[in-house]
Amino acid sequence: MKYSFIAGSKGRIALALVLLCGASHALALDTPAYSVTGSGFLGSDRPVTAGFKFTAESASNLTALGYHDEGLDGLFNAHDVGLYDLSGTLLASATVPDGAAGDLIGEYRYVTLGSAYTLTAGTEYVLAAHTTAGDGYRYGTVPPITLTVDPLISIGDDASLYVYGPGLAFPTAFAGYDIYATPNMLLSPVPEPETYALLLVGLGLIGFTLRNKKA
Repeated sequence: MKYSFIAGSKGRIALALVLLCGASHALALDTPAYSVTGSGFLGSDRPVTAGFKFTAESASNLTALGYHDEGLDGLFNAHDVGLYDLSGTLLASATVPDGAAGDLIGEYRYVTLGSAYTLTAGTEYVLAAHTTAGDGYRYGTVPPITLTVDPLISIGDDASLYVYGPGLAFPTAFAGYDIYATPNMLLSPVPEPETYALLLVGLGLIGFTLRNKKA
């Protein structure tokens, strides 16, 4: 009987680990919305808000906003970054500080939002950042640049937008690029209800097995 109990408990633990692994995969860590290789970089001749339009392909949580750090050695100035809807309403924003205070992930420095903003599947948004001469802006057209995009969103052709002005503003002008890769964001998928069910079942199996062992 003792041997049968141990085999049964091992089976339950194995099943619980499978369920927890499935849940943890769905509860993925925040990842950058996109990455770019081969883009151009220019110092801005005057203050400008530069960004791009994108579509949320799946429901996701925007947890942090970021700004490109060209030399990976800190920013000359602080930069406001914002998410807009297509009517120009500011939905979420953050200020990436100067220096190396922002969290460096890849080539971007991020600031975590006080609360995540949920992107709605099938909805178009604009991500933009205000920049000045010191830190400039990043741009490109596919090809020759390579644009790798998280499946949670899509970035179409001719998505770049800009507007000149002293502060962060909704960009509406197009200059011929596919993307102004100056702002970025961290995203995580919105878990389906089944994900929480897997998590609860897995934890329940572990708890049940531990209680039986103690008994």
